[in-house]
Order: sequence, then structure tokens, then C-alpha cells
Amino acid sequence: MSLKKTVTLIVLIAVFLCCGFFRDYVFLNFNEQLRVSYYHDHDSTLSSGLKFIESFSYSQLYYIKWGLTFFFSFLFMVLTWAFVKMFFPEKKYLKWTILVYLSLIAISALFWTGGYLFHHSEKGYIISRFLMGMAQGPIVLMALIPSFRLMKAYTERPAAKE
Repeated sequence: MSLKKTVTLIVLIAVFLCCGFFRDYVFLNFNEQLRVSYYHDHDSTLSSGLKFIESFSYSQLYYIKWGLTFFFSFLFMVLTWAFVKMFFPEKKYLKWTILVYLSLIAISALFWTGGYLFHHSEKGYIISRFLMGMAQGPIVLMALIPSFRLMKAYTERPAAKE
């Protein structure tokens, strides 16, 4: 591996880790403020860096959190795409990466909508949240890299002689 590729890989890993920790920090604090707002509690453990969200109402926090969910899903899709591009520059692997992310989001939306429509919103939300959580972390990348290696090895093997 060239020096440029090694440095790029290290930077990508660092960015991926920082984004993961930042996402966790943001969502933990949003969840804390949602709890405080919902229960009208005055005992908050909100981080000083996000004290400004105290001024938002429960519904504002709720909808901002949905926006953040899609933002972080998109961010991790881009980071995963960059990793995949580094090791598998062929377009088919990049397309598969985008397809996997879009599928996760679509399936998540189906479970959330289905739960709502069939009066099982809690169950639909749990599954939807799990799937969206996968889209906001390293799980997809950890599945795609070995999958693509196997796919590449299988398609590049010599044809068997009969």
C-alpha cells in the first residue's frame, strides 16, 4: 500500500471514529433534553456544549432529532463509500454501497410506517431505530468490506474446466 493510500486510510478511520463519537454525544444529549422536557424534570445532565437546546420544545427536539438521524446516516454513507472506493474502485461496488444504505433507510421507513398504520408503533419504532442505528455506524462497512472481497474473489477466479 502506498504512503498516500496509508495516510488516506488513517485519516478516514480518524474521521469515522470522530463522527461516531460526535454522533453519540449529540444523541445522548438530545435524549437527555427530551427526557427533561417530557417529564418536566429540572435535574438535567445536559452537556455544557449543548446547553442551547434547552430552549427548544419537546416537539422541536423530536423533529430536529429526525433530521439529525438522516444527516448522520448520510454522513456515514459517504464515509463508507469513501472506504469502499479506496479498496474497490469499480463502480459496481460503489453502487452496491449506496443501494445497501438506501435499502436500510427504506426498510426502516416501512417498519416505522407499518407499526404506525397497524397500531404497533412501539414495535415498528424499535425495529426502525435499530436499522437506522446500523446506518449511523461502522456495521455496514464491516459487512460490506468482506462481502465485496468474497464477491471479487468469486468473480475473478478462473473458470472451471469440464
